[in-house]
Amino acid sequence: MMRVFLFMCFYITLGYSLPLENEVKSDVLQVQNSRIINGENATLGQFPWHAALFLMISETVWTCGGSIISKDWILTAAQCLQHVDVAFIYVGTVNLNPPPERIVSREFIVHEEFSLITLANDIGLIKLSTALSFSDTIAPIALPSEPLEGGEEVTVSGFGATSDDADDSDILKYITATTMTNSECAVIYVDAILEGMVCTSAGSDPFKSTCFGDSGGPAVLNADTDPLQVGISSFFGDSGCEKGYPFGFTRTAYYRDWIKEKTGV
Repeated sequence: MMRVFLFMCFYITLGYSLPLENEVKSDVLQVQNSRIINGENATLGQFPWHAALFLMISETVWTCGGSIISKDWILTAAQCLQHVDVAFIYVGTVNLNPPPERIVSREFIVHEEFSLITLANDIGLIKLSTALSFSDTIAPIALPSEPLEGGEEVTVSGFGATSDDADDSDILKYITATTMTNSECAVIYVDAILEGMVCTSAGSDPFKSTCFGDSGGPAVLNADTDPLQVGISSFFGDSGCEKGYPFGFTRTAYYRDWIKEKTGV
């Protein structure tokens, strides 16, 4: 079994990785970049809830993903909002080149018990300065109240690059993956998997994965029929995004009451 420790990785794009037992154990900040591995290009309107986040601290900018949950609120990962001065949000697009019209953040909310060490409670919210106008390409995603089971197929979208060595993609990409039970995931990430987390299998031939910079993006059940956001992209194995280890999400159903308390949604 592989015992893990957590550490943060960010540079232009943001993501967290879990060291594995047979690698060097560390809690030092690491610098990396972003990607969705072996993803397909999304079409306009396919994921109208997806939001691209450009986050600024002083003159440093990095990216995360997020999801529209109402005209005023974006759901994302807490790790994306640490010490952020301002966020620029892009919605209703599958291509960031040329950049579409942006919306500026008004307020950030990070879960009061978020931990950078364990990634417990990795959930946050952005209130928009201007309310969204919904359309075929801009729409909210519904949130579940029931817990997610293992063996479910989910769809994950993001503007990540396509390999460990590539730059970010201007094109929105997506993958499908299968959820695991927490006990199955704990075989790989011993002592690190908490009740408010869920893992998905990377599959094989070819494996598919999220990675750095895709943090905060949505994992969606029934994306083509009755979409429900069941997860928020949170972590991956620190041996890299192309090794085929499970990748992890914050369970949205676990935090449904918290979201409603903060947003009314």
